Amino acid sequence: MAQLSSISHEYDGSETHLLFQKVGIFIDAENIELSGLKHHEARTDYKKLLDKVGDREIVRILYYKPEYKEISKDFETFWYGLGGEIRRPSKNADTFLVIDAVTLAEKIDVAIILGGDKDFLPLIWYLRSRGCRVEIWSWPEATSPEVKEAADIYFPITKEFVVPKRSSKAKKTSTTRRMTKKKSR
Repeated sequence: MAQLSSISHEYDGSETHLLFQKVGIFIDAENIELSGLKHHEARTDYKKLLDKVGDREIVRILYYKPEYKEISKDFETFWYGLGGEIRRPSKNADTFLVIDAVTLAEKIDVAIILGGDKDFLPLIWYLRSRGCRVEIWSWPEATSPEVKEAADIYFPITKEFVVPKRSSKAKKTSTTRRMTKKKSR
């Protein structure tokens, strides 16, 4: 497949989105979460990220994480509350993400891929050839320059999108409450 000419640019906040665009969101959880922890020592705030989709119609929100990696019940409840789906492949999630994105290409106008792996280049080229606009949302420190270049829009995830750390006082209070609950049982 021939590579499409690149017209990518970085999102600067002034980008307007068409109100009736149908959006599919594909999240490479390992890439996003490990990058956030490694480079910012914090977890990624998915709620804030999803709010950036704006008034566009979200058709699917797919979160990919291998089954050998833990997902808390609290996160599952939170994720399903957003209307998201969780995919748990036995190994690498990239293949599942690619298949779902290709399958949904005819039903969406925009594919937002949270992840900056170079492995997604053929997917980006394919989606663009099918008429989909491709947006890459990722931590800049963990994103291939080729991926930034291939996408229609590159949206850098910044410290604005981390879950605020609880203060040590809040942690102590929370721990004290848990210990008190255990004792009272």
